[in-house]
Amino acid sequence: MKRDLGRLSENIDYTLLITVVILCFFGLIVLYSSTRMTTLGGDGYFYVKRQIEWMVIGYAILITTLLVDYHFVEKYSGLFYVAAFVLLAMIFFSGRTTYGARRWLLIGPFEFQPSEFAKLALIVFLADFLNKNREKLESFLYFLIPFGYTGIFILMVFKQPDLGTSMVYLAILVIMLFVAGARIKYLLTVFVVALSSIPLLWIFLKDYQKNRIILFLNPNIDPLGGGYNVIQSRIAIGSGGLFGKGLFGGLQSQLHFLPAQHTDFIFSVVGEELGFLGTLFLLGLYAIILWRGIKIAREAKDLLGSLLASGAVAFLLFHILVNIGMALGVLPATGLPLPFLSYGGTFMISNFIVIGMLLNVEIHKIKM
Repeated sequence: MKRDLGRLSENIDYTLLITVVILCFFGLIVLYSSTRMTTLGGDGYFYVKRQIEWMVIGYAILITTLLVDYHFVEKYSGLFYVAAFVLLAMIFFSGRTTYGARRWLLIGPFEFQPSEFAKLALIVFLADFLNKNREKLESFLYFLIPFGYTGIFILMVFKQPDLGTSMVYLAILVIMLFVAGARIKYLLTVFVVALSSIPLLWIFLKDYQKNRIILFLNPNIDPLGGGYNVIQSRIAIGSGGLFGKGLFGGLQSQLHFLPAQHTDFIFSVVGEELGFLGTLFLLGLYAIILWRGIKIAREAKDLLGSLLASGAVAFLLFHILVNIGMALGVLPATGLPLPFLSYGGTFMISNFIVIGMLLNVEIHKIKM
């Protein structure tokens, strides 16, 4: 049921909202530094302008989500899931291929990644499903049903191929199952089975995915090829020291030795130009967002709210951990972007939607 935003404004988590605003401004500064020498159409602000456009759209969607009580998902969660399935399926017939992966879909004038929408649809669907079937999770067979629903998305995205996003789906599922009260022994059983299946999974990996894992273990095997990205990222972060080389002063980023510096490796730009203190500031902002998200999940008025909030936190947490771990070379390169910093429209809008989920659960926890 729609409500007046003015009546709900007093319940908004302003700490969360203000932190997101600060993070967005910080991200725009870093994005400009990493792209100002890469002009498109003679415009050094091209990427920043596009990012601002997506942020404005994201804010508009965020505000819209606050006007609708999150319980509406109880009616439409299945529709979200089916829509995500259809969009993912369309990729195989009319998707655009980039760098060997078919992930983009063009509908009219809009081009987007259906896998991002599927992340949000999965959170909504699982929240409703687990909320309605919490007691049935006592049965191991019923406990496996959410894995079936999630597995469909995982297989479809893995086929694109996109291993990183596949892992996001799994992380969201596991955390939401834990919040729903699933038995730990069931989760551990699935973990052991998954771990033992790694050799089998290796057979189905693409060659470039296998190389990423091998080069993660030792990037110096191919320092000018597959290991180049991680090596340059480490050099950039390590050279930043405590205070960094200053904005626009990073040699790796400004001279474009650092690959994908405005998307996958934007954290490396922060490390090189703003140093350890700059990365600490960034991690502090993320810590505040995650802390407020966990607080909202714990204080939600019902299980549905807790599940939606925990799904949103899982979304953010997994992207943050994997992207930073990738930049530091402690995790394999999977191509997952960094929330609110990495350049990209579909992902940026997804970030605002999950923040909208958190704020929605918070402002509706008190009946009016």
